Amino acid sequence: MNWERELMSWGNGWWSSPLLDQVIPWFTHLGSVVAVILFIVLSSILSKSRKLFYRLLLLYGIQSAILYGLKYLVGRQRPVLMEISSRISAGPGEILDPSFPSGHTLYAFMMATLLTFWFPRYKMVFFIMACLIGWTRIYLGLHYPTDVIAGGILGYGVTRLILCRLDLSLTKT
Repeated sequence: MNWERELMSWGNGWWSSPLLDQVIPWFTHLGSVVAVILFIVLSSILSKSRKLFYRLLLLYGIQSAILYGLKYLVGRQRPVLMEISSRISAGPGEILDPSFPSGHTLYAFMMATLLTFWFPRYKMVFFIMACLIGWTRIYLGLHYPTDVIAGGILGYGVTRLILCRLDLSLTKT
């Protein structure tokens, strides 16, 4: 998508900053698989519910199957712009799998949707954080904007569907 590359190059010109170049590679990992596993374990420990643990693992498995099924079905290469790729070396990062959709964004929206279900009062905070995690993927040049949008829609949508079918409340059952 040429318009996406142009948008990313334009954005790189005005949102680039040495401070962000140091912070963003670390912040982006709040949407990583490691963060999701920690989220599942901590949610289960705090709720003292083994049933919640298994249901969160099921949700994670469903999300991952959809994510990687689409990634390898579509097979879209990552953008990794030459001007931006130097930012990746400033922190941990992977660019091994296909680009579409963004897994970090999907998982961030999955966690934001669950947290909103549990703590509706802080809905805006959770979704702003998820959006920021998605933006970091574009900032780092690892995803096109449509990858991030699709990841957000899937993370939110599939989680909402699962919430309609499974009891994912924090109370011990």
